[in-house]
Amino acid sequence: MKRFFKATLQIVKWAVIGVLCLEALSFAVITTTNWIIYGNLREGPKAVYDPYALFLMENGVWPTAYSKYVDNHPELSKVIWFFGGSTMRASAAPYAMSIPSLVAKNLNETEKPYAFNCFNFGVNSFNSLLESKYLEKQLIEFPIRPDLVVFYDGANDANYFAVQKTPYAHEGRERVQGVIESYYKSGYGILKPINAAYFASFTRELLQKLLYTAKPVDPNSPELAAFVDLTVKRYDFLNRLCAAEGAQFLLALQPLYWVETCSGVDAAVAAQEKDTILGRKTFPYVRENFMTVYAALERGLAGKPYFVNLREALCGRNAPAYTADGVHNTDAGREGIAAAMLPAIRARLSLPKTANDGGPQ
Repeated sequence: MKRFFKATLQIVKWAVIGVLCLEALSFAVITTTNWIIYGNLREGPKAVYDPYALFLMENGVWPTAYSKYVDNHPELSKVIWFFGGSTMRASAAPYAMSIPSLVAKNLNETEKPYAFNCFNFGVNSFNSLLESKYLEKQLIEFPIRPDLVVFYDGANDANYFAVQKTPYAHEGRERVQGVIESYYKSGYGILKPINAAYFASFTRELLQKLLYTAKPVDPNSPELAAFVDLTVKRYDFLNRLCAAEGAQFLLALQPLYWVETCSGVDAAVAAQEKDTILGRKTFPYVRENFMTVYAALERGLAGKPYFVNLREALCGRNAPAYTADGVHNTDAGREGIAAAMLPAIRARLSLPKTANDGGPQ
Protein backbone atom coordinates (compact mmCIF):
# COMPACT_ATOMS: atom_id res chain seq x y z
CA MET A 1 0.00 0.00 0.00
CA LYS A 2 2.86 2.39 0.83
CA ARG A 3 4.38 1.71 -2.57
CA PHE A 4 1.04 2.47 -4.20
CA PHE A 5 0.66 5.82 -2.43
CA LYS A 6 4.28 6.68 -3.10
CA ALA A 7 3.88 5.89 -6.80
CA THR A 8 0.64 7.87 -6.93
CA LEU A 9 2.31 10.89 -5.34
CA GLN A 10 5.15 10.64 -7.85
CA ILE A 11 2.69 10.54 -10.74
CA VAL A 12 0.77 13.53 -9.37
CA LYS A 13 4.00 15.44 -8.72
CA TRP A 14 5.34 14.89 -12.23
CA ALA A 15 1.94 15.62 -13.76
CA VAL A 16 1.85 18.98 -11.96
CA ILE A 17 5.44 19.71 -12.99
CA GLY A 18 4.58 18.77 -16.59
CA VAL A 19 1.55 21.10 -16.64
CA LEU A 20 3.61 23.95 -15.16
CA CYS A 21 6.39 23.39 -17.70
CA LEU A 22 3.89 23.35 -20.57
CA GLU A 23 2.31 26.57 -19.29
CA ALA A 24 5.74 28.18 -18.97
CA LEU A 25 6.66 27.12 -22.50
CA SER A 26 3.36 28.48 -23.86
CA PHE A 27 3.93 31.72 -21.97
CA ALA A 28 7.38 32.01 -23.55
CA VAL A 29 6.05 31.37 -27.07
CA ILE A 30 3.19 33.87 -26.78
CA THR A 31 5.21 36.66 -25.15
CA THR A 32 8.09 36.18 -27.62
CA THR A 33 5.61 36.35 -30.52
CA ASN A 34 4.09 39.52 -29.05
CA TRP A 35 7.54 41.07 -28.80
CA ILE A 36 8.39 40.20 -32.41
CA ILE A 37 5.10 41.50 -33.83
CA TYR A 38 4.16 44.33 -31.46
CA GLY A 39 7.45 45.25 -29.78
CA ASN A 40 5.80 44.54 -26.41
CA LEU A 41 5.52 41.45 -24.21
CA ARG A 42 1.79 42.06 -23.95
CA GLU A 43 -0.69 42.25 -26.83
CA GLY A 44 -1.88 45.85 -26.69
CA PRO A 45 -1.64 48.54 -23.98
CA LYS A 46 -3.20 48.33 -20.54
CA ALA A 47 -6.99 47.99 -20.50
CA VAL A 48 -9.46 48.86 -17.76
CA TYR A 49 -12.93 47.46 -17.00
CA ASP A 50 -15.91 49.26 -18.50
CA PRO A 51 -19.52 48.33 -17.64
CA TYR A 52 -20.74 48.99 -21.19
CA ALA A 53 -17.98 47.76 -23.44
CA LEU A 54 -16.31 45.18 -21.15
CA PHE A 55 -12.95 46.97 -21.32
CA LEU A 56 -11.42 50.18 -22.68
CA MET A 57 -7.90 51.56 -23.01
CA GLU A 58 -6.51 52.96 -19.76
CA ASN A 59 -5.41 56.19 -21.48
CA GLY A 60 -8.94 56.96 -22.68
CA VAL A 61 -10.08 58.39 -26.00
CA TRP A 62 -7.09 58.74 -28.32
CA PRO A 63 -6.36 62.34 -29.38
CA THR A 64 -7.08 63.54 -32.90
CA ALA A 65 -5.04 66.21 -34.66
CA TYR A 66 -6.33 68.87 -37.08
CA SER A 67 -9.87 69.01 -35.65
CA LYS A 68 -11.59 72.42 -35.69
CA TYR A 69 -14.77 74.16 -34.52
CA VAL A 70 -16.74 77.13 -35.89
CA ASP A 71 -17.64 79.43 -33.00
CA ASN A 72 -21.26 80.57 -32.90
CA HIS A 73 -22.06 78.76 -36.16
CA PRO A 74 -23.03 75.17 -35.29
CA GLU A 75 -24.47 74.66 -38.78
CA LEU A 76 -20.93 74.89 -40.15
CA SER A 77 -19.43 72.42 -37.67
CA LYS A 78 -19.41 68.71 -38.53
CA VAL A 79 -18.59 66.02 -35.96
CA ILE A 80 -17.38 62.53 -36.98
CA TRP A 81 -16.99 59.64 -34.55
CA PHE A 82 -14.62 56.82 -35.59
CA PHE A 83 -14.83 53.32 -34.09
CA GLY A 84 -12.59 50.33 -34.72
CA GLY A 85 -9.75 48.28 -33.25
CA SER A 86 -6.05 48.98 -33.01
CA THR A 87 -5.80 49.84 -36.71
CA MET A 88 -8.17 52.74 -36.08
CA ARG A 89 -6.65 53.80 -32.78
CA ALA A 90 -3.05 53.56 -34.13
CA SER A 91 -1.63 54.18 -30.65
CA ALA A 92 1.82 52.94 -31.73
CA ALA A 93 2.11 55.84 -34.20
CA PRO A 94 2.00 59.61 -33.60
CA TYR A 95 -1.68 60.44 -33.13
CA ALA A 96 -1.47 62.94 -35.99
CA MET A 97 -1.01 59.94 -38.31
CA SER A 98 -4.17 58.08 -37.28
CA ILE A 99 -7.00 57.68 -39.79
CA PRO A 100 -9.29 60.19 -37.96
CA SER A 101 -6.48 62.77 -37.86
CA LEU A 102 -5.73 62.35 -41.57
CA VAL A 103 -9.43 62.62 -42.44
CA ALA A 104 -9.75 65.77 -40.30
CA LYS A 105 -6.67 67.27 -41.95
CA ASN A 106 -8.01 66.70 -45.46
CA LEU A 107 -11.54 67.92 -44.75
CA ASN A 108 -10.43 71.04 -42.91
CA GLU A 109 -8.07 71.92 -45.75
CA THR A 110 -10.61 71.45 -48.54
CA GLU A 111 -14.12 72.06 -47.16
CA LYS A 112 -14.15 75.66 -45.94
CA PRO A 113 -16.22 77.29 -44.50
CA TYR A 114 -17.13 74.01 -42.78
CA ALA A 115 -15.04 72.83 -39.83
CA PHE A 116 -14.64 69.16 -38.92
CA ASN A 117 -14.09 67.71 -35.46
CA CYS A 118 -13.09 64.03 -35.55
CA PHE A 119 -13.00 61.74 -32.50
CA ASN A 120 -10.95 58.54 -32.40
CA PHE A 121 -12.88 55.97 -30.35
CA GLY A 122 -10.74 53.10 -31.62
CA VAL A 123 -9.86 50.53 -28.93
CA ASN A 124 -7.24 47.81 -29.33
CA SER A 125 -8.75 44.36 -29.95
CA PHE A 126 -12.32 45.68 -30.42
CA ASN A 127 -14.55 44.13 -33.06
CA SER A 128 -18.07 45.12 -34.12
CA LEU A 129 -19.67 43.45 -31.10
CA LEU A 130 -17.75 45.48 -28.52
CA GLU A 131 -17.79 48.62 -30.69
CA SER A 132 -21.60 48.55 -30.79
CA LYS A 133 -21.74 48.65 -26.99
CA TYR A 134 -19.12 51.39 -26.91
CA LEU A 135 -21.19 53.45 -29.36
CA GLU A 136 -24.19 53.12 -27.06
CA LYS A 137 -22.05 54.28 -24.14
CA GLN A 138 -20.86 57.36 -26.01
CA LEU A 139 -24.35 58.23 -27.25
CA ILE A 140 -25.43 58.24 -23.61
CA GLU A 141 -22.41 59.95 -22.05
CA PHE A 142 -20.33 61.88 -24.60
CA PRO A 143 -21.28 65.58 -24.69
CA ILE A 144 -20.44 66.32 -28.36
CA ARG A 145 -22.99 64.73 -30.68
CA PRO A 146 -22.03 63.18 -34.04
CA ASP A 147 -23.16 64.05 -37.54
CA LEU A 148 -21.54 60.86 -38.83
CA VAL A 149 -20.48 57.61 -37.13
CA VAL A 150 -17.84 55.52 -38.92
CA PHE A 151 -17.12 51.87 -38.09
CA TYR A 152 -13.89 50.45 -39.54
CA ASP A 153 -14.03 46.65 -39.22
CA GLY A 154 -13.02 43.32 -40.67
CA ALA A 155 -9.74 42.06 -39.22
CA ASN A 156 -10.80 41.47 -35.61
CA ASP A 157 -14.23 40.10 -36.51
CA ALA A 158 -12.67 37.63 -38.94
CA ASN A 159 -9.84 36.69 -36.58
CA TYR A 160 -11.98 36.11 -33.48
CA PHE A 161 -14.55 34.09 -35.40
CA ALA A 162 -11.87 31.90 -36.97
CA VAL A 163 -10.39 31.20 -33.51
CA GLN A 164 -13.56 30.88 -31.41
CA LYS A 165 -16.06 29.59 -34.03
CA THR A 166 -19.00 31.50 -32.59
CA PRO A 167 -20.95 34.53 -33.85
CA TYR A 168 -20.43 36.09 -30.42
CA ALA A 169 -16.64 35.95 -30.62
CA HIS A 170 -14.67 38.84 -29.15
CA GLU A 171 -11.46 39.49 -27.21
CA GLY A 172 -11.55 37.85 -23.77
CA ARG A 173 -14.92 36.14 -24.31
CA GLU A 174 -14.01 32.76 -22.87
CA ARG A 175 -12.20 34.26 -19.89
CA VAL A 176 -15.23 36.32 -18.93
CA GLN A 177 -17.73 33.59 -19.76
CA GLY A 178 -15.69 31.07 -17.77
CA VAL A 179 -15.68 33.23 -14.65
CA ILE A 180 -19.44 33.90 -14.86
CA GLU A 181 -20.78 30.50 -15.90
CA SER A 182 -18.46 27.77 -14.78
CA TYR A 183 -19.04 27.98 -11.03
CA TYR A 184 -22.14 25.85 -11.60
CA LYS A 185 -21.39 24.54 -15.06
CA SER A 186 -18.51 22.19 -14.22
CA GLY A 187 -17.56 19.98 -11.32
CA TYR A 188 -14.34 21.82 -10.58
CA GLY A 189 -16.07 25.19 -11.00
CA ILE A 190 -16.37 25.38 -7.23
CA LEU A 191 -12.60 25.92 -7.21
CA LYS A 192 -12.94 29.39 -8.71
CA PRO A 193 -9.24 30.36 -8.82
CA ILE A 194 -8.29 27.11 -10.56
CA ASN A 195 -11.17 27.40 -12.98
CA ALA A 196 -10.28 31.02 -13.80
CA ALA A 197 -6.66 29.96 -14.32
CA TYR A 198 -7.80 27.31 -16.81
CA PHE A 199 -9.64 29.82 -18.98
CA ALA A 200 -6.77 32.32 -18.72
CA SER A 201 -4.14 29.67 -19.44
CA PHE A 202 -1.36 30.48 -21.91
CA THR A 203 -1.39 26.83 -22.98
CA ARG A 204 -5.07 27.07 -23.91
CA GLU A 205 -4.50 30.35 -25.76
CA LEU A 206 -1.53 28.94 -27.67
CA LEU A 207 -3.45 25.79 -28.63
CA GLN A 208 -6.34 27.87 -29.99
CA LYS A 209 -3.98 30.02 -32.06
CA LEU A 210 -2.16 26.99 -33.43
CA LEU A 211 -5.45 25.34 -34.41
CA TYR A 212 -6.52 28.59 -36.10
CA THR A 213 -3.36 28.70 -38.21
CA ALA A 214 -3.46 24.97 -39.01
CA LYS A 215 -7.17 24.40 -39.77
CA PRO A 216 -9.28 26.07 -42.48
CA VAL A 217 -12.64 27.69 -41.77
CA ASP A 218 -15.46 25.83 -43.51
CA PRO A 219 -17.16 28.34 -45.85
CA ASN A 220 -20.39 26.34 -45.63
CA SER A 221 -20.49 25.92 -41.87
CA PRO A 222 -23.65 26.91 -39.95
CA GLU A 223 -21.42 28.80 -37.51
CA LEU A 224 -20.13 31.09 -40.28
CA ALA A 225 -23.67 31.62 -41.60
CA ALA A 226 -24.86 32.57 -38.11
CA PHE A 227 -21.87 34.89 -37.66
CA VAL A 228 -22.64 36.77 -40.89
CA ASP A 229 -26.38 36.93 -40.16
CA LEU A 230 -25.91 38.38 -36.66
CA THR A 231 -23.12 40.73 -37.73
CA VAL A 232 -25.28 42.21 -40.51
CA LYS A 233 -28.23 42.54 -38.13
CA ARG A 234 -25.90 44.36 -35.72
CA TYR A 235 -24.89 46.87 -38.38
CA ASP A 236 -28.51 47.31 -39.47
CA PHE A 237 -29.39 48.16 -35.88
CA LEU A 238 -26.50 50.62 -35.60
CA ASN A 239 -27.67 52.31 -38.79
CA ARG A 240 -31.15 52.74 -37.28
CA LEU A 241 -29.70 53.84 -33.94
CA CYS A 242 -27.58 56.56 -35.54
CA ALA A 243 -30.55 57.75 -37.61
CA ALA A 244 -32.61 58.04 -34.43
CA GLU A 245 -29.84 60.23 -32.99
CA GLY A 246 -29.79 62.43 -36.09
CA ALA A 247 -26.50 61.02 -37.44
CA GLN A 248 -25.41 59.14 -40.55
CA PHE A 249 -23.76 55.70 -40.27
CA LEU A 250 -20.90 54.35 -42.38
CA LEU A 251 -19.28 50.91 -42.23
CA ALA A 252 -15.93 50.46 -43.98
CA LEU A 253 -14.55 46.94 -44.53
CA GLN A 254 -10.85 47.42 -43.93
CA PRO A 255 -8.01 46.32 -46.21
CA LEU A 256 -5.62 43.59 -45.04
CA TYR A 257 -2.54 42.10 -46.64
CA TRP A 258 -4.16 38.68 -46.22
CA VAL A 259 -7.32 39.45 -48.21
CA GLU A 260 -5.98 41.47 -51.14
CA THR A 261 -6.56 39.91 -54.54
CA CYS A 262 -5.12 42.74 -56.65
CA SER A 263 -2.00 42.64 -58.78
CA GLY A 264 -1.33 46.37 -59.08
CA VAL A 265 1.09 46.71 -56.15
CA ASP A 266 4.50 48.10 -57.12
CA ALA A 267 6.93 45.17 -57.53
CA ALA A 268 9.56 46.61 -55.17
CA VAL A 269 6.91 47.29 -52.53
CA ALA A 270 5.48 43.79 -52.87
CA ALA A 271 8.95 42.29 -52.42
CA GLN A 272 9.62 44.42 -49.34
CA GLU A 273 6.30 43.42 -47.73
CA LYS A 274 7.07 39.77 -48.50
CA ASP A 275 10.22 40.07 -46.41
CA THR A 276 8.49 42.02 -43.63
CA ILE A 277 5.24 40.13 -43.09
CA LEU A 278 5.55 37.06 -40.86
CA GLY A 279 3.85 33.70 -41.20
CA ARG A 280 3.08 33.71 -44.92
CA LYS A 281 4.56 30.23 -45.39
CA THR A 282 4.57 28.98 -41.80
CA PHE A 283 0.82 29.47 -41.30
CA PRO A 284 -0.79 28.65 -44.65
CA TYR A 285 -4.40 28.94 -43.45
CA VAL A 286 -4.15 32.51 -42.13
CA ARG A 287 -4.84 33.97 -45.57
CA GLU A 288 -7.44 31.33 -46.41
CA ASN A 289 -9.36 31.91 -43.17
CA PHE A 290 -9.38 35.69 -43.61
CA MET A 291 -10.47 35.28 -47.24
CA THR A 292 -13.32 32.93 -46.28
CA VAL A 293 -14.75 35.22 -43.62
CA TYR A 294 -14.30 38.35 -45.74
CA ALA A 295 -16.08 36.75 -48.69
CA ALA A 296 -19.00 35.82 -46.44
CA LEU A 297 -19.19 39.33 -44.96
CA GLU A 298 -19.07 40.92 -48.43
CA ARG A 299 -22.02 38.81 -49.57
CA GLY A 300 -24.00 39.60 -46.44
CA LEU A 301 -23.37 43.35 -46.61
CA ALA A 302 -23.71 43.80 -50.37
CA GLY A 303 -26.26 46.47 -51.19
CA LYS A 304 -26.44 47.94 -47.69
CA PRO A 305 -26.64 51.74 -48.02
CA TYR A 306 -24.17 52.28 -45.18
CA PHE A 307 -21.50 49.86 -46.48
CA VAL A 308 -18.29 50.79 -48.32
CA ASN A 309 -15.85 48.04 -49.29
CA LEU A 310 -12.21 49.13 -48.85
CA ARG A 311 -10.78 45.62 -49.16
CA GLU A 312 -8.68 46.51 -52.22
CA ALA A 313 -8.18 50.19 -51.33
CA LEU A 314 -4.38 49.93 -51.00
CA CYS A 315 -3.73 48.01 -54.21
CA GLY A 316 -2.17 50.99 -55.96
CA ARG A 317 0.36 51.73 -53.21
CA ASN A 318 3.91 52.73 -54.02
CA ALA A 319 5.19 52.33 -50.44
CA PRO A 320 4.76 49.47 -47.91
CA ALA A 321 1.32 49.72 -46.28
CA TYR A 322 1.48 46.89 -43.72
CA THR A 323 3.58 46.01 -40.69
CA ALA A 324 4.79 42.52 -39.74
CA ASP A 325 1.36 41.01 -38.98
CA GLY A 326 -0.18 42.04 -42.31
CA VAL A 327 -3.01 43.82 -40.47
CA HIS A 328 -1.61 46.99 -38.91
CA ASN A 329 -0.56 49.81 -41.19
CA THR A 330 2.41 52.03 -41.84
CA ASP A 331 1.94 55.80 -42.09
CA ALA A 332 1.65 55.41 -45.86
CA GLY A 333 -1.00 52.73 -45.39
CA ARG A 334 -3.13 54.93 -43.13
CA GLU A 335 -2.80 57.83 -45.57
CA GLY A 336 -4.10 55.58 -48.36
CA ILE A 337 -6.99 54.34 -46.20
CA ALA A 338 -8.02 57.87 -45.22
CA ALA A 339 -7.98 58.94 -48.88
CA ALA A 340 -10.09 55.92 -49.86
CA MET A 341 -12.58 56.63 -47.08
CA LEU A 342 -13.07 60.32 -47.90
CA PRO A 343 -15.51 59.95 -50.85
CA ALA A 344 -17.92 57.92 -48.72
CA ILE A 345 -17.60 60.39 -45.83
CA ARG A 346 -18.27 63.33 -48.13
CA ALA A 347 -21.28 61.55 -49.61
CA ARG A 348 -22.78 60.86 -46.15
CA LEU A 349 -22.28 64.49 -45.15
CA SER A 350 -23.55 65.76 -48.53
CA LEU A 351 -20.20 67.37 -49.36
CA PRO A 352 -18.88 67.62 -52.93
CA LYS A 353 -16.20 65.14 -53.98
CA THR A 354 -12.74 66.62 -54.60
CA ALA A 355 -9.85 65.66 -56.86
CA ASN A 356 -7.87 64.44 -53.82
CA ASP A 357 -10.32 61.68 -52.98
CA GLY A 358 -9.57 58.06 -53.75
CA GLY A 359 -11.31 54.72 -53.47
CA PRO A 360 -14.93 53.57 -53.73
CA GLN A 361 -18.04 55.45 -52.65
